[in-house]
Amino acid sequence: MDYIDIMCKSTDLLRDSWAFIHEWHNYHKMLDEKMQDLRRKMEALRSQENDVNEQLRNAENQVGKKPKSMVNNWLKEVRRKTIEVEDVEQKAKKKIYLWRSRFLGLVDKNIQEVNELTKQGGFPEGLLIDVLTDKHDERGEALLTTQLVGQTRAESILEKIWKCLMDDEIRCIGVYGMGGVGKTTIATHIHNQLLENQSSIDHVYWVTVPQESSIYSLQNDIAKCINADISGESDKRRRATNLFKELRRKNKFVLILDDMWTTFPPEEIGVPIGVNQGKLLITTRSLEVCRGMKCQEKIKMESLFPEEAWELFIKKLGNDKALAPEVEEIAKSITKECAGLPHAIVTIARAMSMRDVENIHDWRSALHELRESIKGFIDMEVQVFNLLKFSYDQLKDEILQQCLLYCALFPADCKIPRVELIVLWIAEGLIDERGNRNAEYDRGHSILNKLENVCLLESVQDGDGYICVKMHNVIRDMALNIAKNGPYIFMVKAGVELLGILKEWPENLDKVSLINSTIGQELSSSMLPKCPRLQTVFLLQDKHLINEIPDSFFMHMQSLRVLNMSNLKHLKHMPDSISNLTSLRGLLLGGCESLELIPSLADLKELMELDLHNCGMVVVPEGLERLVNLKRLDLFQARLELGTKSIPTGLLPNLSGLQCLRLDNYFFDVQTEELISLKQLEMLGVLFFDLHKFHSYVNYNTQHWKSLSHYRLQISAYLIQNEHLLYCRQVQINCINFREGQDKSIVLPTNMQELEIVNCHRLPTSLSDLSSSLENNASGDLVRCRIHRCEGVNHLWSFTTSTASLVPQKLQTLVLEDLPDLTSLFKFKGAGMEEGPPAVPPEMGTFSTLKLLIVSRCHKLKYLFTPWMVRHHFQNLQQICVSGCGEMVHIIRDEEEEKDGKGIINIEGNSNITFPNLQKFELIQVPKLNNIYRGIMVCPSLQEIKVWECPMLKRLPLIPTRHVDDLGQTSKTSPTPLKAISGQKEWWDLLKWDTPEAKSIFQLLFSLRPFEHFIIKPYSIWKEDLKHLYEGVL
Repeated sequence: MDYIDIMCKSTDLLRDSWAFIHEWHNYHKMLDEKMQDLRRKMEALRSQENDVNEQLRNAENQVGKKPKSMVNNWLKEVRRKTIEVEDVEQKAKKKIYLWRSRFLGLVDKNIQEVNELTKQGGFPEGLLIDVLTDKHDERGEALLTTQLVGQTRAESILEKIWKCLMDDEIRCIGVYGMGGVGKTTIATHIHNQLLENQSSIDHVYWVTVPQESSIYSLQNDIAKCINADISGESDKRRRATNLFKELRRKNKFVLILDDMWTTFPPEEIGVPIGVNQGKLLITTRSLEVCRGMKCQEKIKMESLFPEEAWELFIKKLGNDKALAPEVEEIAKSITKECAGLPHAIVTIARAMSMRDVENIHDWRSALHELRESIKGFIDMEVQVFNLLKFSYDQLKDEILQQCLLYCALFPADCKIPRVELIVLWIAEGLIDERGNRNAEYDRGHSILNKLENVCLLESVQDGDGYICVKMHNVIRDMALNIAKNGPYIFMVKAGVELLGILKEWPENLDKVSLINSTIGQELSSSMLPKCPRLQTVFLLQDKHLINEIPDSFFMHMQSLRVLNMSNLKHLKHMPDSISNLTSLRGLLLGGCESLELIPSLADLKELMELDLHNCGMVVVPEGLERLVNLKRLDLFQARLELGTKSIPTGLLPNLSGLQCLRLDNYFFDVQTEELISLKQLEMLGVLFFDLHKFHSYVNYNTQHWKSLSHYRLQISAYLIQNEHLLYCRQVQINCINFREGQDKSIVLPTNMQELEIVNCHRLPTSLSDLSSSLENNASGDLVRCRIHRCEGVNHLWSFTTSTASLVPQKLQTLVLEDLPDLTSLFKFKGAGMEEGPPAVPPEMGTFSTLKLLIVSRCHKLKYLFTPWMVRHHFQNLQQICVSGCGEMVHIIRDEEEEKDGKGIINIEGNSNITFPNLQKFELIQVPKLNNIYRGIMVCPSLQEIKVWECPMLKRLPLIPTRHVDDLGQTSKTSPTPLKAISGQKEWWDLLKWDTPEAKSIFQLLFSLRPFEHFIIKPYSIWKEDLKHLYEGVL
């Protein structure tokens, strides 16, 4: 019996072993076949890339031509894909993968994407575009500017500058005058006028010149502005030659150099003025600079006339009531002291607005203080500084004053993200600890608002859409002038080329800023700054030059509180002396991609902010568990090595004071119990690599995630690309593939504000079935939803008459991309509901808050709405974008066609549909679309229509808006709010119109635009919408 058992077990073992070997053999055979397929396709793609590059090289000298944006983007994608495929090759060779099925999926994904790139690289309409017909793309972007003051003076100067620019004989114009007189404002108006007048100039470029600029740094700034790359060239003459060639290709251009302090001959910079009608416009405080730059016309900016100055002062004072006569007399005396300088008038008026404007004692006191501040100074520049310092003194709050001076540590004209500035102030101790990070953010924003309100800072947006502040150059000069005399001594060499300046650091320094300064690759080992008072050091770089810092560099900086070394991309080792900075409260190393090792942090007991995002560390820093005062730990996208991705057990409970923890965008194996132990946590980012881990957190203690003000909870088998800031309560589901028979439900936090589902397969047929949180209005806070490249989803929500109002009631943004199984947005259940449930009052509309709807490449979707849906549920839509939906026939499907006996559509009565708030309507590459709506769409707010490659669409369901007078009579057509209709000429010429009047009116709004104008980028719109709705935090 025992023998038989042994034989049976042996047989089973052999069978299992054979099955395993067979499975292993089949897997590797399949992998080899797929890898060979990938190699073949990749080789074909590289050949295609070489052909495209060769054609571009041959076309380099074609005047007025440039590569299409889509070609440049394609080449970038091919280069990125080449790197990714090489990585897959290496992993396949070395068998570096944890799950075989996932690795096969990764290979399949790369094959699919290579196929897609090969298809995209055909470019049947050519690689180049005529820049003369694509001026909107590269002419430049309008600059934010302020209203001109002193109408007579300003218009005269504007006219004079414009005549010079239009005169072929004048190649270089200089505008000069004292700081704060309005030179930059005039120049921004000229810049924007040039953009609007497309027949005058092909390209307009704006460069702000730092006070301590060099030819080298100025060449870099100009190259960046015109999208040229001269970073590989160090010789100034060759750099100038390269710039000259790049600018010469631009035909007619104007280069504006704002706030020049030093003379740099145009030929030495590489600016081809006079060649192909290139022109140079400079602003400067010095007539000598104008002469040195060989300006043919030198235009002086004079100060305001007395009546203009008084008008500006009263406007910025912002007092609704007329001033009492005795107060007005003093106010006019204060205005007179401002010497007609607009910036001084604005800042002092805003400073006075913070006082009791009816109290004559305050006005007398202010006039006395102002006169005392400028008494005895003959030099007008010094008087200006002291006029502006008056506004600084009027802050009457040392914290506000310190926060303002802090902004001067950044380079001239720098757009400083508000949130980054607030984090620095928290670390410095300028914002008092409130036991709550959101309360500290509120305090920071309050400080910034006050500084903006008195015009000492201005609010701007950077190129990525972040809300920033900027310091006017005159205010920055004033702040640095104050800092020279204490009590806080600054050394600011931000954005300049340093030539040995770092050899000696004064011992009495409090703050040092070397942001984006051109420093050598290695700081000298003989450098040993002895600055016992030093509290702040900024070494952050965008130029990525520093790769080594001496170990002893920070040895004599015992008082250092904030060390910002962000973006030192080549730095591999932090100096050992970091370990001795026992007063340090903020250590910011984000973006140090090559950083491998950080010395022990065990003794940095005061550390509150530790930013290691996007660092390339091998291991978590030693001593991290002893940082008991740590409030923020940022490991966002920190690329720890494979075997060390786990957060050490017991680490998080030791950091019990954490308010912000970032573990998102990279795999960190973190224990749910340890996350839950962080009772002070307000902001969390974390990536769970499977559903089980995610559910263990969401189900473990609902009170934990309910107490978070911001979170980003990610579920993904692969890395997810995100920007650094947290904006709201976000859930991202990526690359989840359900198996047949598997439970397809996901437990989601009910307070999420944003849901993203990307690259998931075999999903339930509706979102309602995916999660109970998405039905019965359980996700009452959901504002934004995006579903991209997911299989299985047939419709979004299904509901009956009784549940029509139980889907998310705050949803504002809905983005649907690449959903191959989507047939309708909604499905209705119940008797008599084939065309939808009974109408409900508009205020009870299911999607009455929805503002933005994007539908892209959903090929089974044949329509978006029915008339009842529009009337009762989508009245607040502001933007509709439909692109690439191959089977879509209608936008609004007919419920029933109402025709008269002649078969003509009745455009009155029930056939009218109103979108009261619709502003933008885009239809791109919808080949089977034959009608938008058979009746009339009334869109009183519509501003823009785009139609591209919709050959079956023969009618726009619009009529010009009409004005109804007091007697209820329809009068003549009033001006429509519609500003632009763009599309292809052949489509426009074949359109049929309901009335001749409609054709004649809309014809005036139609324009031909190149293909790039019609590219819809749903993800870009999605990101911009997020920044519009929420303020980011770190």
